[in-house]
Amino acid sequence: MKSGDETSAEKRGIQSVDAAISILQAVANAGGPQSLSAIAKATHNAASTTHRYLISLRRRELVRQDPLTGLYDLGPGALQLGSAALKRMDAVGVAQNEAMRLAASCGETCFVSIWTPDGPMIIRWFQGRRPIITSAGIGSVLPVMLSSSGQIFAAHLPPHAIEAALAASTPPHTPASVKKILDKVRENRFAWIDGLIISGLRGMSVPIQDVQGNIQCALTMLSTDLSLVKFPNEAQRQLIKAGKEASRQLGFSND
Repeated sequence: MKSGDETSAEKRGIQSVDAAISILQAVANAGGPQSLSAIAKATHNAASTTHRYLISLRRRELVRQDPLTGLYDLGPGALQLGSAALKRMDAVGVAQNEAMRLAASCGETCFVSIWTPDGPMIIRWFQGRRPIITSAGIGSVLPVMLSSSGQIFAAHLPPHAIEAALAASTPPHTPASVKKILDKVRENRFAWIDGLIISGLRGMSVPIQDVQGNIQCALTMLSTDLSLVKFPNEAQRQLIKAGKEASRQLGFSND
């Protein structure tokens, strides 16, 4: 059994950590250097209290103070922590968790694909409640412009990365037709197809992006239900939300 004094001290210690983290988050979320008074206001603390926490955070280089302006910003220690966290993030693992959750909540089949020189390859597959009859599965490489995942990659990868896959595509696509499709994908922030590969099978995809905005994989939903491509709809909303959440976990800002 812990004594009353020990329990009280433990609570004070936890509260102190919470307060310090709140101040650090306020600095991180501000979008630029902040004054002491602005940080105190954002964290609902007295300026004197905020200053004491900032002193400790400065000692650990989690924040830094400009000697000329006196403003506070993130320090090298915070950047090192962020970099270490990002290196440990597994893009496919993050995407597959969202795909699994989405398949369970929406009842539609979902998969995760990565880019290969030949096109997007399916590497994770989660069957929904509604059966999907298709020869595609884990290891399948999909056509670039005839699949929603292919269009998502083509819209986010540099042109030289998709040249070979586009050249080998059947039927061939003109530069003008490709540009028209990809411009629309970028504008909508998702891609969709209706029966281009298999009649009656619809697909909708979103990108999973890292901290630099680079596409790491694509999250796709499949359905035989025509309502999937009648926009807007709930499945579309949930897919976009899942893509944003996976990208957020990889450090990408969706604002």
